[in-house]
Amino acid sequence: MNEPDGRWFGVGRSLLADPAEAGAQACRDALAGRRATLLIVFASPSHSTPQMAAAVHAAAGGAVPMIGCSTSGEFTSAGRGAGVVVNALGGDGFVASVRAVPRNSTDLYGAGESVASALDDIDAEHRVLLMLGDGRSGDQQEVVRGAYSVGGAHVPLVGGCAGDDVTQAGTFHFFSSGADVRFLPNAVLGAALGSPSPFGIGLAHGWHRVGEPMVVTRSEGGTIYELDGEPALDVYLRRTGGAPDLPADPEAFLRFATVRPLGLARRTGEDVRIIFASDPAERSIAGLADTPEGALVWFMAADPDAVVGATATAARAAVEATGSVPPLGVLVFDCCIRPLALGPERIESAVERLRDELEPVPFSGFYTNGEIVRQGGAKGMHHLTVAALAVS
Repeated sequence: MNEPDGRWFGVGRSLLADPAEAGAQACRDALAGRRATLLIVFASPSHSTPQMAAAVHAAAGGAVPMIGCSTSGEFTSAGRGAGVVVNALGGDGFVASVRAVPRNSTDLYGAGESVASALDDIDAEHRVLLMLGDGRSGDQQEVVRGAYSVGGAHVPLVGGCAGDDVTQAGTFHFFSSGADVRFLPNAVLGAALGSPSPFGIGLAHGWHRVGEPMVVTRSEGGTIYELDGEPALDVYLRRTGGAPDLPADPEAFLRFATVRPLGLARRTGEDVRIIFASDPAERSIAGLADTPEGALVWFMAADPDAVVGATATAARAAVEATGSVPPLGVLVFDCCIRPLALGPERIESAVERLRDELEPVPFSGFYTNGEIVRQGGAKGMHHLTVAALAVS
C-alpha cells in the first residue's frame, strides 16, 4: 500500500516447493518494482534455508537490511500455508537499522541491549523496535528487559519469537545489515524503524480469569515451586482437574497444560503464562516466561469467540493507535499454541476475521514461540496472545 508522499508497504507470499524460488518470488511480489528500506521475512521450517535467505536478498537487489525467522506457520490475506512471506517497506521518510546476536550469547539481557542499540541510528519523529527472538534459548523476558533499558518508555517494543512447527527442534533467523546474508540458528534480531507517521501497537488474547487468585510463594524464572504455600504441581492438578498420574507422561501433560494457562496480574489485565512442563519429584510446574515470587496469578479459561477474534482485535487496536493516519500495512505475531487450542476451522476463521478487519490494508503474520509487546501496562513477553504492529 502507498502513501501520497511515496512511502509504501508490500507483502509477497509463495508456496513454491523450492525454498530459493519461493523466496525470490515472494520478494518480487512484495517489492513490485520498488526499492526497499527494510525486508522482514517469515518462512516455514521446510523453507528456512540459507539458499532461501540469499535468494530473497538478491531479489531485492542486495544491500538491503533484512531480518527474518522460521515460524510455526505463516498467514497473509491470501490465507495460510507452508512457504515464504516477505514484507517490504520503503519510500521517503522510512529509515531502518538492524542488529543480530547469535545463539552463542549466554547474556540474554545483553542481547536485548545489543539489538536495541539500533535505535541509536534512527533520527525520526516516531520510532519502534521490532524484535525477533528465540523462545527456546532461555527466558526471553531478559531480552526484552535489556532492550527496554536502552529504548526506555518512549520507544515501544514489538515482535515475536521464531517458531519450529512446535517440534522443539530449534529455530532459524535470517539477517543482513545490507551486505552479506547470515543464516543464524536460535538468534535474537532487532530492527529499529523510524517514520514521520505513528506506529500502532495492539495486544489481545481472549482469555479470562476463573476461580480464586493465588500468590506465587516460591519461584525461579519460569519455574513455579509453590502456590499459596503448597507444591505448585499439586495445586495445578487439583484446580484444573488433571489426573494424579498425568505428569508421568510429559507429552500428555504438555497437551493438557498448554490450554490451561495461568494469568499474571497486570494493571491493564493479565499476561498469559503457558504451563508446558512439570517435575513430579519437585512438584513444580514450568512456564516459558518469568513468573516472579509474590505475583498474583489466576487460572485462565478461554472465551471461544474472543479467542478466535483476538487476531482481529489486536490488529484493530494497532490501527486505532495510529490515530487519524491510515496504516500502510500490519504485522501480526500470533502464538503457536492458539492453532492447537482453536483447531483448524476456528484458526481459519481467525484469519478471515483479520482479513475482514483490515481490508484493503496488506498484512502478514506468523505463529510464534512467544509474543513481545513492551509499552504502557504490557511488560514484555506474552503467550497465547496476539501482538500487532501497524505501520503508517
